[in-house]
Amino acid sequence: MKKAKDIKSIVQRSIAESLRKTGKLPHLNEKAKEPAKLVSEALHVVPSNFVVKTEKLSKATKEAHDSLYKKHTESFNKISAELDAVNKHEAGSFASKFRSFKMDEAYNLNAVKLHELYFNNVSDLASEIGIDSIPYIKLSRDYGNFENWQFDFMACAMSAREGWAMTVYEPYKNTYMNVCIDGNTEGVPAGTIPILVLDMWSHAFYRDYDVDKRSYLVAMMREINWDVIEARMALIEKSELSALYFIRPMYNDEPNKILGAAETATQQPPIDNVNGGNNQMTTQAPPTTPAAPDNTLNETKTSKD
Repeated sequence: MKKAKDIKSIVQRSIAESLRKTGKLPHLNEKAKEPAKLVSEALHVVPSNFVVKTEKLSKATKEAHDSLYKKHTESFNKISAELDAVNKHEAGSFASKFRSFKMDEAYNLNAVKLHELYFNNVSDLASEIGIDSIPYIKLSRDYGNFENWQFDFMACAMSAREGWAMTVYEPYKNTYMNVCIDGNTEGVPAGTIPILVLDMWSHAFYRDYDVDKRSYLVAMMREINWDVIEARMALIEKSELSALYFIRPMYNDEPNKILGAAETATQQPPIDNVNGGNNQMTTQAPPTTPAAPDNTLNETKTSKD
């Protein structure tokens, strides 16, 4: 009789454990024999307020854009909370709530970050870039001259469908490059850091420019806040992120030695070594870079100071 009772108890425990794994029963704290508290992993984003001074966009466009940005923050917060409760045991690549939530999480979080970067690096009514500034020197170095960078960036912006154009720092190549993104997630190179962000979704310009995407693009580029771009680049130049790709396994298990070897293998940070350290810019464009037209953006202000 006792044996039958033991078997029944084992079966009951097995059924209960199976139900807990599927989320249909709460997990028990073995010591207290009470439902264990769920560990909350939810992230929460608080929307910021931005003052977009530009007269190149109407009040209606600015208000609609701000509303959309806040909608992305709300959606991200909601999805983040949902992920705490979703059943991870049913996760799969074909169809699962967990997968859907993770895709939407990245989509909305990217939208929040990209909008904040965009709002902060446009709308400078006195926009100008000094020829001795970090952005002018570095972009000229990597594209042959500043006009070539400008031409390439505009080509990326015009190539984006509903998406973004960005200048990013690429630590793997230790250089700056332009990228075009569809949506908020498609075409983002892994590990790159956004330096300059321009919204190329139709909601950013349609009310004011209809389908004239290029006029909107030129208007925004004439009001880039180069002080913000320089501050971002200065921070990146100090980071030495390229050392990440020199970290390789060694015959010892001491992380500080592995990191030390990576830092030794890394070239000097780009801010300290422009063209061999002589602080001179390359004036010849790389063979694969098409020459920019003389009138690409002929109203861009430059300063010699």
